[in-house]
Amino acid sequence: MFLNNVFKLSDEFRKFLPEEITLREKQNRTLNADVKSVLYYRDWIRTQTNHTFDNTRILGTVATTKGAENYLPYTIPKIIQQISEIGMMADIVIGLNNGFECPVVIDGFSLLPNTEIIHLYTEEKLANNIPASIFDNVMCQGKPYYLTNIDPQQCRHRIFVVHQKQGQHSAGKIRVLGDIYGSLLLKSIEHAWIPPAILVTFDAESQFLVAHNHSVIDLESNGLKLIVNELQNQSKIDILGTRNKFAVYQKAILDGIEVLMPDFSEQVPPIQWFMDIAHGRFSGFQCKCGGGTFGRTDVIVSLLVVISKNYPGIRGEDTQLTILAKYAGFIDNIFLDVISTNRTPSMTDMTIEQPQKKAWIEQIYRWFVSTYPLNLVYGKHNIKMLVNHGFPYFILTHPITFWKLVMADEKINLYTVITKIKLMIIAFFISKKVQINSHKKYDVLQGSEAKAFW
Repeated sequence: MFLNNVFKLSDEFRKFLPEEITLREKQNRTLNADVKSVLYYRDWIRTQTNHTFDNTRILGTVATTKGAENYLPYTIPKIIQQISEIGMMADIVIGLNNGFECPVVIDGFSLLPNTEIIHLYTEEKLANNIPASIFDNVMCQGKPYYLTNIDPQQCRHRIFVVHQKQGQHSAGKIRVLGDIYGSLLLKSIEHAWIPPAILVTFDAESQFLVAHNHSVIDLESNGLKLIVNELQNQSKIDILGTRNKFAVYQKAILDGIEVLMPDFSEQVPPIQWFMDIAHGRFSGFQCKCGGGTFGRTDVIVSLLVVISKNYPGIRGEDTQLTILAKYAGFIDNIFLDVISTNRTPSMTDMTIEQPQKKAWIEQIYRWFVSTYPLNLVYGKHNIKMLVNHGFPYFILTHPITFWKLVMADEKINLYTVITKIKLMIIAFFISKKVQINSHKKYDVLQGSEAKAFW
């Protein structure tokens, strides 16, 4: 009877095995095809520029939507200041998604010293994965606009404000990134623009700060400088990510304007707290964060051109960038000494929609529904070392390292240890529940049904 059951189970296993192999082969082929596309664009960019890049400037890109006006008044000037401190000039591209405008904030940038503001406008997107042409006039008349090089002696920063026209296919972060990378940057390179050697992608709330001993944050530091120096000194490195740092944001007044600033003294929710500890340090938490990824311009552009073109429904473009970079053979790392700030709701914040839910849990839910489809597209077997929703076994395999990070600079006593254990238990069980729910309705990445989100 026992042998009969064994043979029966074996037959059932064989019946599903070919299908499983076929699925894996399909996932591998998809991954290989995307990697080939990335390498094609990287080689094309190098050919167009004759392997020459501008070492006097740094290129930065940020996609924005409603709410960005709460951060841009201080993050953009701060980034430009950090670039100035290393003796370089900035070319910052701000994408205003789907008709979003923040004129008071943009006008304020004109007060920045040695800074030129250039307004650009897109035509309406014809499809969710087709980059819109970009012009220097609101009527989108005449020839498309292309970036050009300026004499280094002019010593001025440039802020390019891309006003994306509202339309059926425009809404979503990846859609405006598609216009920036697939139209403005790629077409400018095609028309003889020599881009800066280094590119940084960031979010509206991003600040690049140094974290001494991986914990104490220096609010007056220049984290951008450390990463740029590392890229300049280590020519073999293609991509460097910052370490993510969640923070609850509070209202503040800056030069008469109400903004939201990070409050690093407030305890962040359990899952976000755990992710900050693990990010960049342990297997399964190796993704570059969209709030702070630095790299060679030809590499970053080629990755985001392919992602925005092939996956117009992706909202975890930073996760997908990490996956494709690994399999394309790019050398990458996470620079643990530098953090990029990332807003998280407080423990008490609730969502606006009905029925109301805890906002911090919904933030994690959005992350799960955006990353789970990548398991289906590329296969869990291909990405689990970079992004893994399973049990964090490093707690058991590297207990001393992990607990040192958990305790950080706090005094070790029974109360503190119990508090940290409670946080971990809450983080684990809620994340598992959210993960299960996210598998029921996840993002559609491709085709006409793909919706783009923030």
